[in-house]
Amino acid sequence: MIRIVCPSCHTPLSTTDLEQVTIDHQLSLVCPDCAMVLLTELAAPEGAAIPAEATAHA
Repeated sequence: MIRIVCPSCHTPLSTTDLEQVTIDHQLSLVCPDCAMVLLTELAAPEGAAIPAEATAHA
């Protein structure tokens, strides 16, 4: 199991603990305790193709 520690509130979290939110049309994962954004989905420029390697782990 992957565990991370929030850099803001220092709460240990698993990937299932993170909350998914949409900010400016981008998917983000936030800490459920302090609401700090921990990860944001990369957005491709309009009309650009996303490489298959970038989506393989999603």
